[in-house]
Amino acid sequence: MSYGRSGGGGKGYGRAGGKGYGRGDSKGYGRGDGKGYGRGDSKGYGQGNSGSLSIQELTAAKRERESRRFFAYQKQLVERGLPIPGGGKGKGRGRGRSEEHWRREERALFKTAHVSAGIRFDKYDDIPVERKGGTGNEEPVESFQELCEKYQLPEDLVANIERCQYKVPTPVQKHSMAASLSGSDVMVSAQTGSGKTAAFLVPVITAALRAGSKPICEGPVAPSCIVLAPTRELCQQISMEAKRLCFRSACNVVSIYGGADALPQLKELAEGCDIAICTPGRLDDFLGRGVMTMKGIKYLVLDEADRMLDMGFEPQIRTIIQDHGMPPAGSGGNARQTMMFSATFPREMQEMALDYLAPDYLWIGVGRVGSTVASVQQRFTDVNRMSDEGKFDKLLDTLNEVKSPDGGSAKTIVFANQKAVVEDLSWQLSDARIRNAQIHGGLSQNQRDRALQALKSGRADVLVATDVAARGLDLPGIDHIINYQLALNVDDYVHRIGRTGRMGNTGVATSFVTSSDPALRDVVKNLQKSIEEEADSASEVPNWLFDMTMRRGRGGGGQSRFRPRSAPPRSGGRDNFWRGGRDEGGMSYGSSGGRGGSFSRSRSYEIEGGMSRSSSGGRGGSFSRGRSYDQGY
Repeated sequence: MSYGRSGGGGKGYGRAGGKGYGRGDSKGYGRGDGKGYGRGDSKGYGQGNSGSLSIQELTAAKRERESRRFFAYQKQLVERGLPIPGGGKGKGRGRGRSEEHWRREERALFKTAHVSAGIRFDKYDDIPVERKGGTGNEEPVESFQELCEKYQLPEDLVANIERCQYKVPTPVQKHSMAASLSGSDVMVSAQTGSGKTAAFLVPVITAALRAGSKPICEGPVAPSCIVLAPTRELCQQISMEAKRLCFRSACNVVSIYGGADALPQLKELAEGCDIAICTPGRLDDFLGRGVMTMKGIKYLVLDEADRMLDMGFEPQIRTIIQDHGMPPAGSGGNARQTMMFSATFPREMQEMALDYLAPDYLWIGVGRVGSTVASVQQRFTDVNRMSDEGKFDKLLDTLNEVKSPDGGSAKTIVFANQKAVVEDLSWQLSDARIRNAQIHGGLSQNQRDRALQALKSGRADVLVATDVAARGLDLPGIDHIINYQLALNVDDYVHRIGRTGRMGNTGVATSFVTSSDPALRDVVKNLQKSIEEEADSASEVPNWLFDMTMRRGRGGGGQSRFRPRSAPPRSGGRDNFWRGGRDEGGMSYGSSGGRGGSFSRSRSYEIEGGMSRSSSGGRGGSFSRGRSYDQGY
């Protein structure tokens, strides 16, 4: 969608030839001729020439071309069969492949780094579990062997559970897997790193294998199971785990997410899909194109459900569930089962989520809702009066305070709230000869993948990130989390520090705090509750931190919460100003402006489905502004 407009008494270029450009760092320029340029993450061009196509029209044409290629490829597969690596044809994925192929596949899936149980894993049994509702038939299991025998899991799945070396289930797995395999809908809240992914994948893959792989045919693809997750990285992670559990079986797993080219995903979808791991935006886009249908759904899973609803994905989720033939929730042959998982479940999110569950659903709460894990030692550093240089020096000192188990550099994630801060920290760390990578919503999917791979492989010791990396990512061996800027709410704080101390391993989380941090009071309350419940293992609240919280409650001191401490200094009086925005899970904004002799504005917007819009205009006046908005999901 693209347009240009102009008005006023100064020079401006609108419908006749106005251009708006959006590329990356939220800069804006205003000149007397009324031209506006904004740098953001999407490229948008708006020209009012009557003979040119708008971005909306170009996007629609691209989607139409992709859909035609999907159906043409699907028809070819029906007629000729599925290509097999090394030559030959087959009627289904995995059929006719050589033993050498499977050996390579097994090395790729099971030899990669994976979080293993830590020394505190046995303490998981001490975590209290709360259950409400249900049918009364949901008895927990004590081992994966008991689960496999009691519910007669398919042989392929049992073999892959052994390959993954799953033996003793965590509390969330003991209760939720048994409840779901018994036929109940479940709503689960459990601490980060407690094994929620395997808890929903085992029932989902069981249902898909029992339903059987459908032969490739022309028309919309009808998967039997859908897993919805808020971010691309989480989709990829869940897909990798699902492919481990589906190894050498007839079950096809496809990952569908925005921010990447749709054609490879459409090609994989045309080759067959039993389980689809999706972000809501891209799935809604594929349903709108007619390449998928929800009529055959047996299982619906919402991972990080509160985050998706809170981020504004509720309209897409409702459209997916209600407008594309998905069977209703409940029991019976034509109904679907629903599972919802998250480490945090605010009450308003719980009430909203009830629309997606059967009336007799089972609520499972493992530990305290929204709590942090006791295996993470929480530390706090007062940076209230530090300069930017002093704060960065403190970061360097903090990086050296924690070592890896072998005495080397600790694998660390440094969190900040804005993309600009992440980029600045990454450059400064590189200047300090610290190997690092960065990840935020402004990077392409390939760049984000390379950053995560650099941390996993050891090419980087530090990952500098926004909250894009805060949710659900299972990064093995993370020893230290540093909140260079405290999260904007306590839920995001819980998820950030949950990247360490997973599956019974221990970790350290250090937070730089100021009296103006909006989430500070809730973080301290959360920590105090943890002390009350786990006096022996919970981190203590320093006296100075408690006093800072009380001063903030009385309206005392600290810098303005509306301008980050790490922001560049203001200069130029009335002629220039800087105002920073927020980047929370890939969403950011910024603006700049100066007083001159004209008004100009340019904007660019990018959303997951790939549609962008830009506008520019000019009129007589004395203000200029450039803005860019980015949703990195």
